Amino acid sequence: MSERLLTTRQVALWLGVSPETVLRRWRAGELPGYRLASNVLRFRESELETWLEGVRVNGPGAGGEGAPVPFQSPDPRPSLTVAPVPDRGGEDAR
Repeated sequence: MSERLLTTRQVALWLGVSPETVLRRWRAGELPGYRLASNVLRFRESELETWLEGVRVNGPGAGGEGAPVPFQSPDPRPSLTVAPVPDRGGEDAR
């Protein structure tokens, strides 16, 4: 049985991202897809569903609530320290 192939635009609508994002992630090797011709790219829905399960962050089957969020720093300390701004006696000081 042959599975229907999805276009880049269809995948973008399905994932809720732009077609450019789909192309960028495919070029980076993050999305499974097939180049059928120089300007024809197609995706199998079943492979995308498997990919989605692999990148799931939280929820059932994702390792529980402690699963890391993509691009989250492993260091829990804040990366910037904010110092208080001294009062310079502006208009409110009159």
